[in-house]
Amino acid sequence: MTFKLIRTQNNLEDVYKIICKNISDSIFIVLGLDFFKSLVINKNIYIYCIKNKKKISSIITVIDYKNYQLINKIVIKYLLLNPIKLILNFLNLLKTAKKSSNIKIDLTHLHLLHLVIFKQDFKKISLKKKDLLFDKFFKKILKNHKSRVLFLCFHNKNTKAKDYYRRNRFKKFHKVEKILYFKKEFNI
Repeated sequence: MTFKLIRTQNNLEDVYKIICKNISDSIFIVLGLDFFKSLVINKNIYIYCIKNKKKISSIITVIDYKNYQLINKIVIKYLLLNPIKLILNFLNLLKTAKKSSNIKIDLTHLHLLHLVIFKQDFKKISLKKKDLLFDKFFKKILKNHKSRVLFLCFHNKNTKAKDYYRRNRFKKFHKVEKILYFKKEFNI
C-alpha cells in the first residue's frame, strides 16, 4: 500500500462533510461550509489528505501560530455578521468557546484541528506501522509550517483520541474543565 500526503484546497465540500460526519463537536458544523471554505481559501487553516490510490484515507487540518492567535477574532466577526447563526447555536458555541484557553504556545507550535482516520483503509498494516506512518506525515506537515510541536485539544470523554495520542507519546499539558490539551515535540 502506498499512502501519500497531499496538501489540498480542492473538494472542500467533500472534506467538510467528512469532518462534520466524523467529528461531532467540530465548530464547523455550526459555522457552515461557506465559513470553512473561506478559512481554507484565506489560508487560515490548512488541509492535508492522506490518499491511497486516489482515495482519501485520512484528513488532517492544522492551524499555524499566527492564525491560532487570530481564529477567535475571525469567528466572532463572522457571528456578528450572521446573528441568526449565533442565536440558533448559542449553546453549542458556548461549549466550543470553552476550548479557547490561555495556553502558552509560540512559533514552533502547530495546532492539529482535525484528524479523521478511516480505519478500514489501514487494516492491512499493523498498528505500529500505521502509527509510524502518521508520525512521518506529521513531521512533513510540521516541516511545511516551520514548526516542531504539534498540539491539539479534545473532550475528555473522547477515549479513542486519548488512547491514540497517549500511545503515540503525546503528553497532556493543559486542561480546561473537560477539555484536554496534548502535545508532542518532533525532531525535524
